[in-house]
Amino acid sequence: MVLGNTQMVHGPEFDNLSPMAKDYLIAMSQDDGPSNTRVIAERIHRDVKYASVYRAQLIKEDVIEQTGFGYVDFKIPYLRDYLKEHAVHHQMKKDIAKAQTED
Repeated sequence: MVLGNTQMVHGPEFDNLSPMAKDYLIAMSQDDGPSNTRVIAERIHRDVKYASVYRAQLIKEDVIEQTGFGYVDFKIPYLRDYLKEHAVHHQMKKDIAKAQTED
C-alpha cells in the first residue's frame, strides 16, 4: 500500500506522545479494526486501570476514539498503517534510550 508522506504527518504526531501512549498505540496497531482495551492492556503488560489513563489521554488528544464499550480505534487516518510499518524503529529508539540511561 502506498501511503504517501505519512512519515511527515504521523512521525511528529507520534514522537510527541509519552512512551506509554506510544506503546498503547503500537499495541492497537496489531489489530485490523477496533481494539479491545483489555487486550491492549495485556499487550503492554499493564492492568486495565493503568492502561485506561493512556486511553483517556489519546481520546482527549483526538488520536483514538471509543467505538463501543471496551473498544477503541484510530481516529487519525492511516495511523495504524504507519505504526505497523514503523513500530520496530520506535521500539529500537526506546531500547537504545533505556540502555543509555542504565550506563
